[in-house]
Amino acid sequence: MKRTGKQIISRLLALALLISAVLPAAQPTQALEYTGTESYMAGKYYEALKRVRLTGDPRTDIVNIALSQVGYQESTYMDELSGEIIGNVNFTEYGNWYDMQDQWCAIFVSWCAALAGISEQVVPKHSYTPNGLYWLKDQWGRAYSRARVAAGAYTPQPGDLIYFKTASTKNTTNHVGIVTGYRDGIVYTVEGNTASPAIFSSGGIVARKSYAITNTYIVYICSPDYETTGLRVGDATTDRTAAEKLEQLRQAVCVLQSGADGRYDGLGRTADGAVTLGCAQWYGADAEQLLRQIKATDAQAFERLDTAGIGAALEADWLQFRPDAAQESCLRSILSSEAGVKAQNAALEQMLCSGQATAEALGVADEDGRMACGALYCLGGTAAVRRVLQRCQGDYSASGICDAMDALGYAGADLIRQALN
Repeated sequence: MKRTGKQIISRLLALALLISAVLPAAQPTQALEYTGTESYMAGKYYEALKRVRLTGDPRTDIVNIALSQVGYQESTYMDELSGEIIGNVNFTEYGNWYDMQDQWCAIFVSWCAALAGISEQVVPKHSYTPNGLYWLKDQWGRAYSRARVAAGAYTPQPGDLIYFKTASTKNTTNHVGIVTGYRDGIVYTVEGNTASPAIFSSGGIVARKSYAITNTYIVYICSPDYETTGLRVGDATTDRTAAEKLEQLRQAVCVLQSGADGRYDGLGRTADGAVTLGCAQWYGADAEQLLRQIKATDAQAFERLDTAGIGAALEADWLQFRPDAAQESCLRSILSSEAGVKAQNAALEQMLCSGQATAEALGVADEDGRMACGALYCLGGTAAVRRVLQRCQGDYSASGICDAMDALGYAGADLIRQALN
Protein backbone atom coordinates (compact mmCIF):
# COMPACT_ATOMS: atom_id res chain seq x y z
CA MET A 1 0.00 0.00 0.00
CA LYS A 2 1.37 3.38 -0.96
CA ARG A 3 1.69 5.80 1.92
CA THR A 4 0.99 9.47 1.45
CA GLY A 5 3.36 12.20 2.64
CA LYS A 6 0.96 13.05 5.46
CA GLN A 7 0.91 9.42 6.64
CA ILE A 8 4.72 9.26 6.68
CA ILE A 9 4.97 12.50 8.65
CA SER A 10 2.32 11.25 11.07
CA ARG A 11 4.26 8.03 11.70
CA LEU A 12 7.52 9.95 12.22
CA LEU A 13 5.86 12.23 14.75
CA ALA A 14 4.45 9.23 16.58
CA LEU A 15 7.91 7.61 16.67
CA ALA A 16 9.46 10.84 17.95
CA LEU A 17 6.89 11.01 20.75
CA LEU A 18 7.59 7.37 21.67
CA ILE A 19 11.35 8.02 21.83
CA SER A 20 10.86 11.12 23.96
CA ALA A 21 8.75 9.09 26.37
CA VAL A 22 11.52 6.49 26.74
CA LEU A 23 14.63 8.68 26.85
CA PRO A 24 15.24 11.08 29.77
CA ALA A 25 14.94 14.75 29.02
CA ALA A 26 18.25 16.43 28.28
CA GLN A 27 19.70 18.02 31.39
CA PRO A 28 20.45 21.73 31.29
CA THR A 29 24.15 22.43 31.38
CA GLN A 30 26.37 25.34 32.30
CA ALA A 31 29.95 26.30 31.63
CA LEU A 32 32.57 25.36 34.19
CA GLU A 33 34.58 28.27 35.58
CA TYR A 34 38.13 27.86 36.85
CA THR A 35 41.07 30.25 37.18
CA GLY A 36 44.41 28.48 37.48
CA THR A 37 48.06 29.26 36.95
CA GLU A 38 49.10 30.97 33.73
CA SER A 39 50.96 27.91 32.48
CA TYR A 40 47.95 25.64 33.07
CA MET A 41 45.50 28.02 31.44
CA ALA A 42 47.74 28.21 28.37
CA GLY A 43 47.73 24.43 27.96
CA LYS A 44 45.57 21.73 26.46
CA TYR A 45 44.20 20.40 29.75
CA TYR A 46 42.62 23.73 30.55
CA GLU A 47 41.12 23.72 27.05
CA ALA A 48 39.75 20.23 27.74
CA LEU A 49 38.40 21.40 31.10
CA LYS A 50 36.59 24.32 29.47
CA ARG A 51 34.73 21.90 27.22
CA VAL A 52 33.16 20.21 30.25
CA ARG A 53 29.56 21.27 30.80
CA LEU A 54 28.19 20.96 34.32
CA THR A 55 24.95 18.97 34.32
CA GLY A 56 24.08 19.41 37.98
CA ASP A 57 24.45 15.66 38.54
CA PRO A 58 27.49 15.38 40.84
CA ARG A 59 28.40 11.86 39.73
CA THR A 60 28.43 12.83 36.07
CA ASP A 61 30.24 16.10 36.69
CA ILE A 62 33.10 14.76 38.85
CA VAL A 63 33.76 11.98 36.32
CA ASN A 64 33.72 14.33 33.32
CA ILE A 65 36.07 16.77 35.01
CA ALA A 66 38.49 13.98 35.91
CA LEU A 67 38.39 12.52 32.40
CA SER A 68 39.19 15.92 30.89
CA GLN A 69 42.59 15.73 32.59
CA VAL A 70 43.67 12.28 31.32
CA GLY A 71 47.28 12.55 30.15
CA TYR A 72 48.20 15.43 32.48
CA GLN A 73 51.72 14.96 33.87
CA GLU A 74 53.41 16.40 36.97
CA SER A 75 56.40 18.68 36.54
CA THR A 76 59.31 20.18 38.46
CA TYR A 77 60.59 23.63 39.28
CA MET A 78 64.01 24.48 37.94
CA ASP A 79 66.18 27.44 38.92
CA GLU A 80 66.75 29.41 35.72
CA LEU A 81 70.27 30.49 36.70
CA SER A 82 71.74 27.30 38.15
CA GLY A 83 69.64 24.79 36.24
CA GLU A 84 69.09 22.98 39.55
CA ILE A 85 65.71 21.42 40.26
CA ILE A 86 64.42 23.20 43.35
CA GLY A 87 60.89 21.82 43.39
CA ASN A 88 59.84 18.23 43.94
CA VAL A 89 58.61 15.98 41.17
CA ASN A 90 55.05 16.20 42.46
CA PHE A 91 54.42 19.74 41.25
CA THR A 92 50.93 19.99 39.71
CA GLU A 93 48.15 22.44 38.97
CA TYR A 94 46.02 20.54 41.46
CA GLY A 95 48.64 20.95 44.19
CA ASN A 96 48.77 24.68 43.45
CA TRP A 97 45.00 24.84 43.98
CA TYR A 98 45.34 22.82 47.22
CA ASP A 99 48.33 24.90 48.45
CA MET A 100 50.36 21.71 48.83
CA GLN A 101 52.81 20.26 46.32
CA ASP A 102 53.21 16.62 47.27
CA GLN A 103 51.74 13.20 46.52
CA TRP A 104 48.59 14.21 44.71
CA CYS A 105 46.13 11.39 44.01
CA ALA A 106 43.76 12.57 46.78
CA ILE A 107 44.45 16.21 45.93
CA PHE A 108 43.31 15.45 42.36
CA VAL A 109 40.07 13.87 43.63
CA SER A 110 39.49 16.91 45.87
CA TRP A 111 40.11 19.30 42.94
CA CYS A 112 37.65 17.45 40.70
CA ALA A 113 34.99 17.48 43.43
CA ALA A 114 35.46 21.19 44.13
CA LEU A 115 35.18 22.13 40.44
CA ALA A 116 32.03 20.02 40.20
CA GLY A 117 30.53 22.13 43.01
CA ILE A 118 30.42 19.18 45.42
CA SER A 119 30.41 20.10 49.11
CA GLU A 120 33.29 19.02 51.35
CA GLN A 121 30.55 17.46 53.49
CA VAL A 122 30.00 15.02 50.62
CA VAL A 123 33.54 14.49 49.26
CA PRO A 124 36.07 15.59 51.89
CA LYS A 125 38.96 17.77 50.78
CA HIS A 126 42.02 15.72 51.63
CA SER A 127 45.61 15.07 50.61
CA TYR A 128 46.28 12.10 52.91
CA THR A 129 44.30 9.15 51.59
CA PRO A 130 43.56 7.51 54.99
CA ASN A 131 41.82 10.72 56.10
CA GLY A 132 39.42 10.54 53.16
CA LEU A 133 38.75 6.84 53.60
CA TYR A 134 38.19 7.06 57.36
CA TRP A 135 35.86 10.02 56.92
CA LEU A 136 33.79 8.20 54.30
CA LYS A 137 33.76 4.99 56.36
CA ASP A 138 32.33 7.08 59.21
CA GLN A 139 29.36 8.04 57.00
CA TRP A 140 27.30 4.98 57.92
CA GLY A 141 27.01 2.53 55.05
CA ARG A 142 29.10 4.62 52.64
CA ALA A 143 32.17 2.35 52.39
CA TYR A 144 32.17 -1.13 50.89
CA SER A 145 35.11 -3.50 51.20
CA ARG A 146 36.42 -5.23 48.11
CA ALA A 147 35.07 -8.54 49.41
CA ARG A 148 31.54 -7.13 49.88
CA VAL A 149 31.51 -5.67 46.37
CA ALA A 150 32.83 -8.91 44.89
CA ALA A 151 30.05 -10.77 46.74
CA GLY A 152 27.41 -8.51 45.17
CA ALA A 153 26.55 -6.45 48.26
CA TYR A 154 27.12 -3.24 46.31
CA THR A 155 27.48 -2.30 42.63
CA PRO A 156 30.06 0.48 42.10
CA GLN A 157 28.68 3.63 40.47
CA PRO A 158 30.33 6.40 38.44
CA GLY A 159 31.55 9.03 40.89
CA ASP A 160 32.38 6.56 43.66
CA LEU A 161 35.87 6.76 45.16
CA ILE A 162 38.11 3.70 45.09
CA TYR A 163 40.90 3.33 47.66
CA PHE A 164 43.92 1.08 47.16
CA LYS A 165 46.71 -0.33 49.28
CA THR A 166 49.92 -1.14 47.44
CA ALA A 167 52.26 -3.84 48.66
CA SER A 168 54.87 -1.41 49.99
CA THR A 169 52.63 0.54 52.36
CA LYS A 170 51.78 -0.06 55.99
CA ASN A 171 48.88 2.39 55.82
CA THR A 172 45.31 1.25 55.35
CA THR A 173 45.39 3.03 51.99
CA ASN A 174 47.89 5.07 50.02
CA HIS A 175 46.12 5.68 46.71
CA VAL A 176 42.68 6.79 45.53
CA GLY A 177 40.85 7.18 42.24
CA ILE A 178 37.39 7.97 40.86
CA VAL A 179 35.17 5.18 39.55
CA THR A 180 33.92 5.76 35.99
CA GLY A 181 32.03 2.48 35.56
CA TYR A 182 31.59 -1.16 36.55
CA ARG A 183 30.76 -4.13 34.34
CA ASP A 184 31.21 -7.89 34.57
CA GLY A 185 33.36 -7.73 37.68
CA ILE A 186 35.67 -5.03 36.26
CA VAL A 187 35.83 -1.59 37.85
CA TYR A 188 36.92 1.28 35.60
CA THR A 189 38.63 4.35 37.06
CA VAL A 190 40.40 7.61 36.40
CA GLU A 191 43.28 8.37 38.80
CA GLY A 192 45.78 11.12 39.47
CA ASN A 193 49.45 10.47 40.27
CA THR A 194 49.41 7.01 38.74
CA ALA A 195 50.86 5.14 35.78
CA SER A 196 49.66 2.43 33.43
CA PRO A 197 49.01 -0.44 33.47
CA ALA A 198 50.03 -1.47 37.00
CA ILE A 199 48.72 0.01 40.26
CA PHE A 200 50.89 3.03 41.01
CA SER A 201 50.48 5.37 43.95
CA SER A 202 53.02 7.88 42.62
CA GLY A 203 53.22 7.43 38.85
CA GLY A 204 53.01 11.11 37.97
CA ILE A 205 50.15 11.20 35.45
CA VAL A 206 46.35 11.24 35.22
CA ALA A 207 45.24 7.98 33.58
CA ARG A 208 42.26 5.74 32.95
CA LYS A 209 42.62 2.31 34.58
CA SER A 210 40.65 -0.90 35.13
CA TYR A 211 40.85 -3.72 37.67
CA ALA A 212 39.10 -6.96 38.48
CA ILE A 213 37.12 -6.39 41.66
CA THR A 214 38.96 -9.40 43.11
CA ASN A 215 42.26 -7.50 42.91
CA THR A 216 43.60 -7.59 46.47
CA TYR A 217 45.11 -4.10 46.18
CA ILE A 218 41.57 -2.67 46.29
CA VAL A 219 40.57 -2.03 49.91
CA TYR A 220 37.33 -0.03 49.74
CA ILE A 221 34.91 1.53 47.30
CA CYS A 222 33.14 4.50 48.85
CA SER A 223 29.85 5.97 47.73
CA PRO A 224 29.67 9.66 48.74
CA ASP A 225 26.25 10.90 49.84
CA TYR A 226 25.57 12.75 46.58
CA GLU A 227 21.81 12.43 46.97
CA THR A 228 21.49 14.54 50.12
CA THR A 229 23.46 17.15 51.98
CA GLY A 230 26.28 14.90 53.13
CA LEU A 231 24.84 14.45 56.64
CA ARG A 232 25.42 11.16 58.35
CA VAL A 233 22.39 8.92 58.09
CA GLY A 234 20.11 9.77 61.02
CA ASP A 235 22.14 12.81 62.10
CA ALA A 236 20.67 16.28 62.34
CA THR A 237 23.97 18.14 62.38
CA THR A 238 27.08 18.05 60.26
CA ASP A 239 30.38 16.70 61.51
CA ARG A 240 33.60 18.56 60.89
CA THR A 241 35.65 16.95 58.16
CA ALA A 242 39.09 15.54 58.74
CA ALA A 243 40.45 18.39 56.63
CA GLU A 244 38.87 20.96 58.97
CA LYS A 245 40.33 19.23 62.01
CA LEU A 246 43.76 19.11 60.37
CA GLU A 247 43.53 22.84 59.71
CA GLN A 248 42.82 23.46 63.40
CA LEU A 249 45.73 21.22 64.39
CA ARG A 250 48.03 23.02 61.96
CA GLN A 251 47.11 26.33 63.58
CA ALA A 252 47.67 24.83 67.04
CA VAL A 253 51.16 23.60 66.10
CA CYS A 254 51.96 27.01 64.66
CA VAL A 255 50.98 28.67 67.94
CA LEU A 256 52.91 26.16 70.04
CA GLN A 257 56.09 26.50 68.01
CA SER A 258 56.08 30.21 67.30
CA GLY A 259 54.42 31.81 70.30
CA ALA A 260 50.99 32.95 71.35
CA ASP A 261 50.45 34.98 68.18
CA GLY A 262 51.10 31.99 65.93
CA ARG A 263 53.37 34.05 63.71
CA TYR A 264 55.02 32.53 60.66
CA ASP A 265 58.33 34.36 60.91
CA GLY A 266 59.63 32.69 64.06
CA LEU A 267 63.42 32.50 64.27
CA GLY A 268 65.62 30.90 66.88
CA ARG A 269 69.19 29.78 67.49
CA THR A 270 70.59 26.40 68.36
CA ALA A 271 73.39 26.05 70.89
CA ASP A 272 76.01 26.36 68.14
CA GLY A 273 74.37 29.42 66.60
CA ALA A 274 72.60 27.78 63.69
CA VAL A 275 69.23 29.27 62.80
CA THR A 276 65.84 27.59 63.23
CA LEU A 277 63.07 28.73 60.94
CA GLY A 278 59.37 29.30 60.80
CA CYS A 279 56.21 28.18 62.51
CA ALA A 280 57.43 24.61 63.06
CA GLN A 281 61.03 25.60 63.91
CA TRP A 282 62.70 23.57 61.18
CA TYR A 283 66.37 22.80 61.67
CA GLY A 284 69.22 22.33 59.24
CA ALA A 285 68.34 20.47 56.07
CA ASP A 286 64.60 20.87 56.75
CA ALA A 287 65.02 24.64 56.96
CA GLU A 288 66.96 24.61 53.70
CA GLN A 289 64.21 22.61 52.01
CA LEU A 290 61.58 25.01 53.32
CA LEU A 291 63.40 28.03 51.89
CA ARG A 292 63.84 26.27 48.56
CA GLN A 293 60.13 25.52 48.51
CA ILE A 294 59.33 29.18 49.18
CA LYS A 295 61.60 30.13 46.32
CA ALA A 296 59.91 27.55 44.08
CA THR A 297 56.48 28.87 45.05
CA ASP A 298 57.27 32.47 44.05
CA ALA A 299 60.80 33.03 42.76
CA GLN A 300 60.19 36.70 41.99
CA ALA A 301 58.95 37.48 45.49
CA PHE A 302 61.87 35.56 46.99
CA GLU A 303 64.40 37.55 44.97
CA ARG A 304 62.68 40.83 45.82
CA LEU A 305 62.73 40.09 49.54
CA ASP A 306 66.24 38.63 49.56
CA THR A 307 68.19 41.77 50.42
CA ALA A 308 70.89 40.02 52.47
CA GLY A 309 72.16 37.06 50.45
CA ILE A 310 69.91 34.26 51.67
CA GLY A 311 69.78 32.74 48.18
CA ALA A 312 73.57 32.72 48.03
CA ALA A 313 73.70 30.95 51.42
CA LEU A 314 71.35 28.28 50.07
CA GLU A 315 73.70 27.61 47.18
CA ALA A 316 76.73 27.48 49.50
CA ASP A 317 76.83 25.38 52.68
CA TRP A 318 73.52 26.08 54.40
CA LEU A 319 74.29 23.86 57.38
CA GLN A 320 77.20 26.14 58.26
CA PHE A 321 75.15 29.32 57.78
CA ARG A 322 75.09 31.66 60.80
CA PRO A 323 72.93 34.72 59.95
CA ASP A 324 73.72 38.21 61.16
CA ALA A 325 71.04 40.72 62.22
CA ALA A 326 70.38 41.91 58.65
CA GLN A 327 70.02 38.35 57.41
CA GLU A 328 67.66 37.46 60.26
CA SER A 329 65.47 40.43 59.32
CA CYS A 330 65.53 39.27 55.70
CA LEU A 331 64.57 35.74 56.70
CA ARG A 332 61.60 37.06 58.68
CA SER A 333 60.38 38.94 55.61
CA ILE A 334 60.68 35.85 53.43
CA LEU A 335 58.97 33.58 55.95
CA SER A 336 56.06 35.94 56.56
CA SER A 337 55.44 36.61 52.85
CA GLU A 338 52.49 35.05 51.07
CA ALA A 339 54.78 32.45 49.48
CA GLY A 340 56.41 31.80 52.88
CA VAL A 341 53.11 31.21 54.64
CA LYS A 342 51.93 28.98 51.78
CA ALA A 343 55.06 26.82 51.90
CA GLN A 344 54.93 26.52 55.69
CA ASN A 345 51.26 25.52 55.61
CA ALA A 346 52.04 22.80 53.08
CA ALA A 347 55.06 21.56 55.05
CA LEU A 348 53.11 21.50 58.30
CA GLU A 349 50.25 19.58 56.72
CA GLN A 350 52.72 17.03 55.38
CA MET A 351 54.27 16.66 58.84
CA LEU A 352 50.81 16.13 60.34
CA CYS A 353 50.11 13.45 57.75
CA SER A 354 53.47 11.76 58.42
CA GLY A 355 52.67 11.74 62.12
CA GLN A 356 49.33 10.06 61.46
CA ALA A 357 51.02 7.40 59.36
CA THR A 358 53.51 6.82 62.19
CA ALA A 359 50.66 6.47 64.69
CA GLU A 360 48.80 4.03 62.47
CA ALA A 361 51.93 1.89 62.11
CA LEU A 362 52.12 1.86 65.93
CA GLY A 363 48.58 0.54 66.25
CA VAL A 364 46.40 3.68 66.62
CA ALA A 365 43.09 2.88 64.91
CA ASP A 366 41.05 5.86 66.19
CA GLU A 367 41.00 8.68 63.62
CA ASP A 368 41.11 11.56 66.12
CA GLY A 369 43.79 9.66 68.04
CA ARG A 370 45.93 9.53 64.90
CA MET A 371 45.39 13.26 64.37
CA ALA A 372 46.48 14.01 67.93
CA CYS A 373 49.60 11.95 67.28
CA GLY A 374 50.14 13.94 64.09
CA ALA A 375 50.33 17.17 66.10
CA LEU A 376 52.57 15.53 68.70
CA TYR A 377 54.85 14.31 65.89
CA CYS A 378 55.26 17.93 64.72
CA LEU A 379 56.25 18.92 68.25
CA GLY A 380 58.52 16.05 69.23
CA GLY A 381 58.95 13.54 66.41
CA THR A 382 58.55 9.77 66.46
CA ALA A 383 60.18 9.41 69.87
CA ALA A 384 57.51 11.61 71.48
CA VAL A 385 54.71 9.65 69.81
CA ARG A 386 56.14 6.34 71.02
CA ARG A 387 56.60 7.62 74.58
CA VAL A 388 53.06 9.02 74.81
CA LEU A 389 51.47 5.89 73.34
CA GLN A 390 53.34 3.76 75.84
CA ARG A 391 51.86 5.90 78.62
CA CYS A 392 48.34 5.53 77.17
CA GLN A 393 48.24 1.84 78.06
CA GLY A 394 46.05 1.03 75.07
CA ASP A 395 43.70 4.04 75.24
CA TYR A 396 44.57 5.50 71.85
CA SER A 397 41.67 7.93 71.66
CA ALA A 398 42.46 11.62 71.30
CA SER A 399 41.44 12.13 74.93
CA GLY A 400 43.70 9.31 76.11
CA ILE A 401 46.65 10.66 74.12
CA CYS A 402 46.16 14.22 75.41
CA ASP A 403 45.88 12.94 78.99
CA ALA A 404 49.16 11.07 78.53
CA MET A 405 50.77 14.23 77.13
CA ASP A 406 49.70 16.12 80.26
CA ALA A 407 51.05 13.38 82.52
CA LEU A 408 54.41 13.40 80.75
CA GLY A 409 54.69 17.20 80.71
CA TYR A 410 54.29 17.75 76.95
CA ALA A 411 52.94 21.19 76.07
CA GLY A 412 49.97 21.61 73.79
CA ALA A 413 47.49 18.97 74.96
CA ASP A 414 44.77 21.58 75.61
CA LEU A 415 45.17 23.11 72.13
CA ILE A 416 45.01 19.66 70.55
CA ARG A 417 41.83 18.87 72.51
CA GLN A 418 40.24 22.11 71.32
CA ALA A 419 41.19 21.41 67.70
CA LEU A 420 39.60 17.96 67.76
CA ASN A 421 36.43 18.77 69.74
